[in-house]
Parts: sequence; C-alpha cells; structure tokens
Amino acid sequence: MNAVNNIVARDPNTQIYTLYRRRFYVLAIFSFLSFNQCAFWITFSPISPSTQIFYGISSSTVDYLLNWGPIVFIPCLPLAYLLLNRKNGFRLIMIITTIISIVATLVRIIPLIFISPSHPQFRTISVLFLHVGQILNAACGPLVMAPVSQLSCLWFSPNERTRATTVAIMVNTFGATISFLINPSIVARPTNIPYLLYFHFALALLVAIPALIYFPAEPPTAPSAAAELLMGGKENNTDSGLKAYIKGLQQCATNRSFVLLVTVGGLMTGTFGLWTGLFSTILAFENYSEKQAGKFRRFLFLGLLYLDMHGFM
Repeated sequence: MNAVNNIVARDPNTQIYTLYRRRFYVLAIFSFLSFNQCAFWITFSPISPSTQIFYGISSSTVDYLLNWGPIVFIPCLPLAYLLLNRKNGFRLIMIITTIISIVATLVRIIPLIFISPSHPQFRTISVLFLHVGQILNAACGPLVMAPVSQLSCLWFSPNERTRATTVAIMVNTFGATISFLINPSIVARPTNIPYLLYFHFALALLVAIPALIYFPAEPPTAPSAAAELLMGGKENNTDSGLKAYIKGLQQCATNRSFVLLVTVGGLMTGTFGLWTGLFSTILAFENYSEKQAGKFRRFLFLGLLYLDMHGFM
C-alpha cells in the first residue's frame, strides 16, 4: 500500500508531488460502497410485482420504499458537510457508511431469520423492518455522493481527477443498473426474495472487511497544490461547523448562477433517477416483464456512460 506509483512536478523549480498506488485502492473501496448504496436503495423496484406478492403490499408501498432515498437525503446532507470538514472526515464518512450498510441489510433479513413466511404476522412485521432498512441505507446517500470531489482532489493528480470523479459518480448509477439486471434473475419467483436480501447482506460484509481493516484518511503527502490546500485547510479550519454551513447556504442562495445550475441539475437528475427507478412498475402496465425493464435500464446506462466517457476524453 505504501508503494509510490509516480511523481508529478508542476515546474522544475517548484515542489514535486507524489502519487501513491493506494489511491486506486481507496477509489475501489469508495466505489464498492457507493455501488452497494444505490443497489440496496433500489432493491425492490426492479422486482415490484414479486415484492407485492411476497409481502402482500401494494405498488405504492414498493414505491414508498424507493422514495425513502430522496426523503432522507435532504436532512442528512448537512451531516456529510460537517463530517467532510473535519480532520480525517473522509475516512470517518467511509467507516460510518460501511457500518450503516451492514446494519441496514441486516435489519431487512431479521424477520426472515426469526419468523416463517407462513406466519400470519410475517408480512406486517417484515414491511416495518424493510422501511427501517431502507431509511438507514438512504442516510448513506449523501455520504457516498458528497465526498466525490474531495476524493479525487485528495488522492489524484490534476490530470487524473476527471476520470476518478467520473468513475466515483457513475458507479452509483451502475449499482441501480446492475440491480435491474440481476434482481429479476435472482427473484425468478416471489419466494426467492430472501435470496436477494441475503445476497445484499453478503455484499455489505464483503466490502466492510477491507474498509474496516485499512482505509487511509489521506495520502502521506499531497498529490497536488489543491490537495495541499485542502489538507492544510482542515487542520487550520476554525469555521467549519453548522454556522458556517448555514452561511454557505445563504451565499449560494443569493448567487443567481448557482441557483440556476442547481435547479436545472436537480430537476434533470431527480427526474431521471426516480423515473428509471420505477421502470418495472411503469412498464408492468404495458405488459413488460421485470427482465425486459432491466434491459431498458441497461441501454440507458450504456448511453449515459458513453456520454460521460466522451465528455472527459
């Protein structure tokens, strides 16, 4: 982990910056956590008809499980800001995300462990646990979305940041895309839903092992001037609390360009995310199967990936 990959010099007469191979390990762990978060969030939407049958719920309840994502995201966003502005905040966020992911996936399978699906109260109890699990996972949303720019700045050189940022962002969407392909295959019939939930719990444990054993907060030395300022700023930052967060929001709210950018970006990504998340439910009315809905989602992701790759190339 300590091996040096290469060095980057801004100018022969200025400081030489060092890049460490462990940056790819950090990006891989972060990407795995982000992938899981989105895959767990969208668990039941690709298999909405099967979920309705197994748990005896309506399509609106399945949609509600999905909606916990944006509902919980907003109140948890300040937490991501406060953590990121602490020393070693990036590592702390990853550890918190890892632990919450394990708890969230475990909560969803507790009824399956202790109650038989044939029990009269199984459905009522299970749905309650599903809501709790989805809320916990939704709380991880801002924790895997907000740190992307800090990750690329802290660990990668200026000419690598665009690619690192693209990977860190796209892998979250990739989690949903894979879910639309894998979930219907695992849940070939409604009684197979427990297999999917156990599989998700295994995924959470799989990334937790390396993340909890070793996840560096920052590189030994900064890989760029921007990273140097970021690392030094955290140590000397005396105005990083909630008051500073509110002050920053006020400044952003008075900047017309920022408001316009956020509005357009929010409408676009929000509509796209929820619309594609409900593919299985929407297309069911047109007699498309869960697997066919997954294929549509795959084509959308491939198009989005092509545009993103074309953008940074």
